[in-house]
Amino acid sequence: IRCSDRIGASEWDRLARRGFHRHRWTAVAERSGWSARHVAVYGPAGLRSVIPAYLTSGGTAHDLHDRWLGPLGRSAARVGLSLRPVVSVQSAFGPVSEPTGDGTELPSSLLHQAFEALESTARDERAKAVVWPFVEATNRLLLEVARERGYGVFYAGAAARLPIRWESFEEYLASRSKSVRRTIRADLAQIRAAELGMESTSDFLVHAAGIDNLYRKAFQRRNGRPTLLASDFFSRLAKSSDRSVTAQLTWNGTRLVGSSMNLAAAGRLDGTFAAFTREHHGGAAYFNDLVYQPIRHACKEGIGTIEQGPTALYAKVLRGATLQRRVVLIRGRTPPLHAMLCALGRMVALREERKERRALGALWGSRCFPEREDAP
Repeated sequence: IRCSDRIGASEWDRLARRGFHRHRWTAVAERSGWSARHVAVYGPAGLRSVIPAYLTSGGTAHDLHDRWLGPLGRSAARVGLSLRPVVSVQSAFGPVSEPTGDGTELPSSLLHQAFEALESTARDERAKAVVWPFVEATNRLLLEVARERGYGVFYAGAAARLPIRWESFEEYLASRSKSVRRTIRADLAQIRAAELGMESTSDFLVHAAGIDNLYRKAFQRRNGRPTLLASDFFSRLAKSSDRSVTAQLTWNGTRLVGSSMNLAAAGRLDGTFAAFTREHHGGAAYFNDLVYQPIRHACKEGIGTIEQGPTALYAKVLRGATLQRRVVLIRGRTPPLHAMLCALGRMVALREERKERRALGALWGSRCFPEREDAP
């Protein structure tokens, strides 16, 4: 499926398991440059699952070339080593490789057909590979089918998840250890001292231009290059009465100093597109946006899980999150490509685990992970 609009929004959203799965999010992303190559799985009762997939190249968020080669990416491309394009099985703008609906429970015969459809697309598009970049390591059946088809399976880092077990933010705060409560209260005191105001709204069209400006400046500062995000992305996203997407805004008087998007579906909340002015990035306002405001929102809306993503893991684990191990599944289009990608995948996996251990420091260990998982 090369356009999500071929499936009705209500039928698509019926299968959403993550905020990143929402039809509104997917459709806006496709109008902003994401080249859809989705696979739809049908049963006797109709649509059972959509496997989100895209033909990705330079400028696409979470592009394999940039993630695996990092600062060497441009030099590698100049000498002919390019990991573009690939068929990437993921949600748009999201570090999520999770089918919608009962896609994780499909029989292996249907999963083999879905894999074959993706591999056929890669051949037709002359893509370098089919990649599932962010698969949870607990998805045993998917990993089994991938290995049967010759995919390389490599560690891809962890993502943070915060189960909501409290009725209110105050109850959450009381559940933390004495030292963590002290840290959180210090953050909240800094926010009050800076006279910052917080707003969560699904009606953010009037703020779309300001959000876009803030995000572009933060992206340039963080990455040393301008973002290729479409200039009307946030305004398109705002033009709907759907409350599944909310803008989380941080104000200093009338000046917007922080923003992010929260996406809700099936009792799970995803946060993305966080951006702050230079003076507030990494400070109390940042942690408020990252953890405290989403907890308040989840308690208010009855959301059971906050999916916090793969960044700032130390801060998230310290404040109550657990980590979910993820793996990348990759199959090169030709045997030489596959061998090269697998060798690179092993090196990247080692780099990722070492970086993760350094970032978590004393927090690293079995208490970070809710379940024991086999090493990929």
